[in-house]
Amino acid sequence: MIKKNTLFKCCYSFVLTITCAQVYGESENLVSFTQGTIPVLITAPHGGNSQPDNVSIRTGTNMQGVTVEDFNTVKDSWTKGIAQDIQAKYEQKYGGIPYIVTAEFHRKYIDANRPEHQAYESQAAQLYYDSYQSKVVEYIKEIKQKFGKGVLLDIHGQAQQPDKIIRGTRNGISVQNLVAEHGWDSIVGGNGFFGLLSQQGFTVEPENSHIPTTSDPTPEGALSGGTTLKHNGSHNLLGLDAIQFEIGSNIRFSESQREYFSDNMADNINTFMTNYFCNSNVATFPCSPATVLIDFDYKGYYESNDWSSSGAVDNFPSKGLSKSRYTNSEGENTSWSATVDQTGTYHVYAWWTNTKSSGSSYNRDGSAEYVISTETNNLVVTKDQNSAGGQWVSLAAMQVQKGETIKVSLTREHDGDEGSATVADAMKVIWGGIQ
Repeated sequence: MIKKNTLFKCCYSFVLTITCAQVYGESENLVSFTQGTIPVLITAPHGGNSQPDNVSIRTGTNMQGVTVEDFNTVKDSWTKGIAQDIQAKYEQKYGGIPYIVTAEFHRKYIDANRPEHQAYESQAAQLYYDSYQSKVVEYIKEIKQKFGKGVLLDIHGQAQQPDKIIRGTRNGISVQNLVAEHGWDSIVGGNGFFGLLSQQGFTVEPENSHIPTTSDPTPEGALSGGTTLKHNGSHNLLGLDAIQFEIGSNIRFSESQREYFSDNMADNINTFMTNYFCNSNVATFPCSPATVLIDFDYKGYYESNDWSSSGAVDNFPSKGLSKSRYTNSEGENTSWSATVDQTGTYHVYAWWTNTKSSGSSYNRDGSAEYVISTETNNLVVTKDQNSAGGQWVSLAAMQVQKGETIKVSLTREHDGDEGSATVADAMKVIWGGIQ
């Protein structure tokens, strides 16, 4: 069964306002995943803590009882949370959503970064292993179809060099296409992930000057990448340029260092994509404008006569700025409009408010009707404004042609007293690729 999860992550945004992003995730067979809108896939196979049903702790043999090599049951602590934080921070800062797949099961039961014969020891465990691998492949296929290429960031932890971040590219094999097109600068240079991490104060291993050469083809040691990179790197026909990050224990076990790492990695994704993806994809996010915001103070916002400023404190972008609006009169309407400059899928989000200054909640419209329209599409979505106030809520995704205008209208369809007001605040439109 697929479970729907909602994660909330908050940070300071690049326009110096405090925002909380709502990241929609799902889980199935102890595998958590979120479909993205940009050609980046983040994976974390060793950060889970759950025991799958009817699965025992591994003992170091395969299903035939033969001892396997490369056996390890140690959890990479904090790596699942780090992966999720990178995703959330990127969305908060830049508007797009990286794809993500993380294992919720503990490594001592199943190792999602090993080949099948080393990963599990029972048929019951195979279900969970296959679920993880198939979701990674599904997202890679989708990224390749939508964007042509992309990057996979595999998040791990190590204690051998606790203050360092160890580079893993299978000594260049898993980033074969990236290096062929842009050279090793795309990995270790000023706009590559490890070059950027070094500039940000992290110690990386091997040093960025130490790259594979004819005389030294394997500068990356034993932690150069496991099954995720072997099976999903760009040396495979169906693969992305795949990079492993082995984060030292002193970084992972420090809350401030984890925060600093994930915050910088969100920025590094943007820098990397701008420099090594946009040159050949000038019309593709993040090269083109990704997010359109429309609020009361913005061009594109309209309201009819009988709307008033709300006293709610959970408005966008923050308390005291651009108050949300409300009405109790039947037939009153408001709308948000934006003309897009790129053909593709657009994800539409709404923000409404329902929190008083005292901390209690207002009684809001339980059937607020949003009409999302373009020249060729028309979609009606009903939302209960008594829940999910003070955050971005997904309304719909729709195909839009370049030059078309996306219009979101909200009309109060019934009369009512002040306690059940229909609320209008902000709207957000995110470009999500070309189908």
